[in-house]
Order: sequence, then C-alpha cells, then structure tokens
Amino acid sequence: MQYHKSFQTSNNNPFSSIIGVVLGILFLLGLFFVARFIFTILYYLSPVMLIAALIIDYKTVTGYGKWLVDKVKTNPLLGIGGILLTILAFPLVSLFLLGKALFKKKVREVEQEVKRQREGEYVDFEELNSEPMDLKRLEEQFREHENLKRRRGNYDDFFDSQS
Repeated sequence: MQYHKSFQTSNNNPFSSIIGVVLGILFLLGLFFVARFIFTILYYLSPVMLIAALIIDYKTVTGYGKWLVDKVKTNPLLGIGGILLTILAFPLVSLFLLGKALFKKKVREVEQEVKRQREGEYVDFEELNSEPMDLKRLEEQFREHENLKRRRGNYDDFFDSQS
C-alpha cells in the first residue's frame, strides 16, 4: 500500500521568480565587492608581507623561485603559466609565502624545544676550589658517632632522629 502526497502552490505571481534571481545577483555582487576590498588591502600589504617572509625565512621565497624555474625547465607551458599567475596573483602569493615562512619558523621552534627536552640544557657552572678537603675532622666525627651507636644498642636507634 503506497501513499503519495503532492504539494502544489498556486502562486501565479511572476515576480516571485524574478525576485529570487535579483536577490541571487545582489548576493554575488556583494561577495564580489567584499573580495575586491580584501584583494585591494592585500595588494597594498603584499610588499611588506614579502619582505617579512624574506626576513623570517628567506629559503621559502628562494625555494618558490627555484620551483618556478624548475617548472619552466621541465614543462615550459606550465612554468610560464605559473609565472604569469604569480604576477597576477602577487598579493595571494606573498600571503602564501609569509604563511609558509611563519609555519616553518614555528616548526623549527618546536623541534628545538623537543631536542632541548630530550637532550637537556647546558647550565652555567662555577668552578670550585681545587684544594683538597680536610677529611680528618669528618672522619673523627663519624667514628664518635659509630662508637656512640655501639654503646646505646639497637633499641635506642629507633628513637634517635639525628643519627
């Protein structure tokens, strides 16, 4: 036994579909302006981000350049396309390089911390006098203490807190 339900709307208003299309276009237009605003901010900050990436870890930027050169050598079309995209999307590339440099720096710091915990740290030391100690006095005190123990017996040792 099957039940079949159907819903029908009797909306004969032609503007309902047009309003939906207009709202969709307005939403996409709003997203475009927000993305353009963010891209403009990144455009002006991109030289600063690139310099910061160079200061934090220059190998990240040089590695990206070497990767582009290798792409041109292995596949010229893909390499030239990568270079063009790097030029056109320079703000995004500089943001990427800064993020990668910061990430590599954080990884290095964590590795150093783990190494420091595993191996220990070097501590400052103070050189002591190299003169021999006077052990005669300590030996005499030890002998007196042992003689006193023998005289007392085992029972007194339970209550002796300073021995």
